[in-house]
Amino acid sequence: MSFTRLIFASALTVGALTAGVSAQASSPAAWAEFNQRVTRSCLAAAGYRNARPSPIIGFDDRVGKVAVLISDTSRGSNNAKLCLYDKVKRRAYIDSADGWVAPPQPR
Repeated sequence: MSFTRLIFASALTVGALTAGVSAQASSPAAWAEFNQRVTRSCLAAAGYRNARPSPIIGFDDRVGKVAVLISDTSRGSNNAKLCLYDKVKRRAYIDSADGWVAPPQPR
């Protein structure tokens, strides 16, 4: 087989393989369920009785995580916790973020 035919055959093979793969966009319902799962997990992990979550901060899919700032809304409190939610493990990881503030999540 000549070099030109080999290149052409390779290009056809790659084209055929990639044509069968299409990107699937998530439905609004799927996004709502994901946002609810992240918010619930982060609120539970933070452990504040009077908590306010920030809007979810998304990162590139290669990172595999999203972030939420959970603020303690108890009177006089300036406490906050940063939550990193692992999308693969479906687990929330918490660390102190005292003094950080974020706008409230839209309702």
